[in-house]
This record gives sequence, structure tokens and C-alpha cells, in this order.
Amino acid sequence: MTKTTFTFKELKMTNHREIKEIQDKKFRAFIRYQVWPNHPYYRRLFKSLNIDPFNISCIEDWARYNIPLVKKHEYKDNLREFVLNPTEVDGNERPPVNIIRSLMSYYKASNYSEKAKFIRNKGARVKLKIGAEDAMQELKDHMSYFYSPLQFWLSSGRASGLPSPVFLTRYDNDLLAANCIKVGQMAIDPWVDSGWELISMNLFPYAPHLGWHAVNIGLKQISKFYVATSAGGAIPTEKLVDMASVFKVNGFAGMPSYLRNRFFRAMKANTEYKAPEKVVLVIAGEKIYQPVIDDITSTLEEKGAREVRVVGGYASSESKISFAVQCDLHGPYHNVSPLMLAFEVVKYNNDGTYDFASEDESGYVTLFHLDGTGTVFEGFLLGDVVSKHERGKCPVCGMDGPFFWDIGRTNDAEAQIQVMGISEKKIKGATVNLSALRSDILSLPQVDELQIEVAKEDMNDPYSMDVLNLYVAPRGSPSEDHTELIAEIKRITKVSTEVTPNVFIMSFETLMEKAGGLKFMEVIDIRPKPA
Repeated sequence: MTKTTFTFKELKMTNHREIKEIQDKKFRAFIRYQVWPNHPYYRRLFKSLNIDPFNISCIEDWARYNIPLVKKHEYKDNLREFVLNPTEVDGNERPPVNIIRSLMSYYKASNYSEKAKFIRNKGARVKLKIGAEDAMQELKDHMSYFYSPLQFWLSSGRASGLPSPVFLTRYDNDLLAANCIKVGQMAIDPWVDSGWELISMNLFPYAPHLGWHAVNIGLKQISKFYVATSAGGAIPTEKLVDMASVFKVNGFAGMPSYLRNRFFRAMKANTEYKAPEKVVLVIAGEKIYQPVIDDITSTLEEKGAREVRVVGGYASSESKISFAVQCDLHGPYHNVSPLMLAFEVVKYNNDGTYDFASEDESGYVTLFHLDGTGTVFEGFLLGDVVSKHERGKCPVCGMDGPFFWDIGRTNDAEAQIQVMGISEKKIKGATVNLSALRSDILSLPQVDELQIEVAKEDMNDPYSMDVLNLYVAPRGSPSEDHTELIAEIKRITKVSTEVTPNVFIMSFETLMEKAGGLKFMEVIDIRPKPA
């Protein structure tokens, strides 16, 4: 029987060859009996390229058949087409018997023997009219559990100003629960055998995004006691430090900028706070810089901590049900659920085609789902860059499997527009689609032109908070009262990006001069880079 996923203990005992073999088996079954019959976007894509999905035998065949990678703007324009829908095919209603037959084929091909047995037995009872009504209801309940969307995460903002939902089913939520726990287990693994117990605090911002909910699910499973917060959204940060002190929290999860610039500053100022001897931090959502970790660690050590362990996590709204996490701050990111999805690395050729990068090459992280329902992605270009990727034994922890090094968001806006089709950045931890934001603001009749600038609160400190500056040339005189226009620009930006910008009104000529004259720089990132 093929496993849905490895437990953390099994993950530490397996090897990359076994993982790759199961990945390819699951990928073949998933493409043939889930994606091809039920996924409107890829079914249309395969037909347009005259590709027989039954010829696809492994993930590498995606490049072999020159199947285009999906970029975020293409997904945003076809949201419904990325949700598995077994009830219709090519615009026509599919008979229930064909839905059941297709799912049965998937279970058999995936070697999900217990699930296949369930479908076969219930189908036989319906056919033989032995308790047919109850059997039919059980089949309907199973199909609803497996395919019906239950909730969504939000991806980055659309050109329309609306965020893009990624839908999850109840089946997805069960997969998510099985995977979230492994991220936390990786973080605390070196201390577990000593009898150390986790008392945790979730400091991710509360929102319909993957981060808070995944951490919430995972920490509840592995913690002796768990404190759920919303990163200062409901309770002031100073009070959160008090709560951490009262409950003797020894594990924190959050985004680096909030932890460094808000929470641990408040902790440093709290003269009564005393840190536990051992503290673990799981950080994600932004690129991790060593000076930021040094600031956090020094605060904890000043407060009495003798050992501080920090690991980074990596995921996206599109990855949906699984993650990668470091085994150590200076180690690589391990795919803790390689049987549910694959993080592959691609490189672009000069002619615009792509190949899978070899292990010694950098490239763009690309997502392939191997399981799950709801919104499903194959060959989805996430746009994050890794320095290299490997399959084998990790030189840091010894775990044998797929892993990658040095994850970071593309810095150059022009390069990102060329590769991704959009310019997207992390600003204050929020993913901001700068191209879509510019389009939204230019659609206001009072706006003539604008430049978007990503900067730092303190330009002399590369680790200070990010800020978003909007330089706007209004129609009419810049000396007029533009209070309402500024308020509307701030509202649009806040709604679609979760970031409140600084808005500067200036004349068209001044903006042209500032933005480069004839070579107008629509989007500019002036954040100082760490030494």
C-alpha cells in the first residue's frame, strides 16, 4: 500500500531513492486519474499541446514535453479552472458512475488499497441493491469529503485589487494536519530525547493565509501548552511578552521582522521578563538575515537563555498542504512531505524554454502537487530562488531526501517581471504584487502617473522595517488639496496588499525626473542590502 505521507520518524529512516520512486508513482497516478479527467486548466493545456497524459511517467517529463510552467498571473486569470471538478468534463455534466470509476482508477493506480476497497464494496452494494441507499449516501459523503472545497488561503492580490483564493477540501485539511506537525518536530528534534517539552506561542499575524493556520495546527499537536496570538493584532505586543512570561513560553513562531522589530524589542524593554534556559524559534514568511537572528538571540541570552535554536520554514499559499523546513539555521530546507508535493528547481534558457536545474545550479522553485484536491498546481513557478538543491544525505542532520539551500525572493523587479510575469515582493512580511498595485492606482481618474518604491524605515539599517512609498503625480495641480485622493490610494493599497503606504504628491515633471526621465522606472527597490 502506497503511503499518503511519511511520519517524521519514517522520514528520518527513509532514503532519497525510495522517495523519488514513490513520487513518480504518485505523480503518474495523479496526472492520469485526477488531473487529466478533473482539472479544467491542465486538461485544456494537454489537448492544445496534443500531449497524452498517459505518456507522462515522471516529473522530469514536464520539461521533456515542453509543457509551459504556470505563472501567478495565469492562475489569477483562471481561478476556477485550477480547482479539481469531477462533476463535469469539457463543459458537459459527467455521469456519477464515471466519477466513481475515475476515482477508483486513481486509488488503484496509487495503491491506496483500503480506499479502493471502500469504493468497490459500496459500489457493489449499490449495484446489487443490498443496502443500496446507505451505500450511496456513504459514497456521496466520501466524494464531498474528497472534492468539495471547505475553505481557502489567499495568495497575492489580483490586477483587479482582489486577492486570489487557493481552495482546500476536508481531505486537504487532513493532509495539512499530518504535515504541519513535522515542521515543529524538525525544529525541536535535537532536544526531545532529553525530556524537554515545548510551551509554544504563535506570533504570526492572523489572516486567511497559510502561515497562521498551519502553525496553529502544528503547534497544538506537539506542544505541552500552546498560546495562540495574532502578532499584536488583538493584544498589544507588550502584553504578549507578559503572557510569554506567565506561561513560561520556550518556543516562538513568527516572521523575522515582527519578532526582531516588535516582539523582542518589547521583551528587551521588559525588566521583569526571564527567558527559559532553552528556547526554539521557527521563522518564516521572509528572507532570514543573520543580523536579525543575532539581535533576537542576544535579547534572549540577556534575559537568561543559555541555548537558542532557530530554524526557518518555507511554504506558499499555493503549496497549500505541505512545507519545507531547515534542520538548522545554517542547514538546508528539507521537504518534510515529499509524497504530497515536490519542490523542483528550474532554470531558464536564452530562448525562453526551461530545464530542470542540476544539483550544482541555482534556479527558481517550481511546485508539483502529487496529492490533494481543491486547487491543484503542476509546474507552478513560485518565483523564489535557491542557490542549489540536492537529493541525498544532508551534511548537517544526515536526513536522506530532497533538500535545497538559501531560499530567497528575487530582488530585481525587472528580472522578476520577465520571469514571473509580475513584480512581487515581501514588504513587512506581506506579499505585495507591485505590478497589480500600480495598475489599480493608475485606474483612478485623478492619477496621472506614479512610481512605486520599496525602501526601509531606516535606510542606514538594512534590517529595519520595510516601507512602501508611492510617488503620485495627480491630474491637475499638485498644490491642490489631495487629501481624499491620498486616503483612497492608502485604502486600495491596504485592502489589496495588507500594507499601508507612504503617499507623496508631486508634479508630473518632478516625478519624471525622479523616476529616470525617458527610462521611467515604474517599480524600484532601494532597500539597502546587508553587508
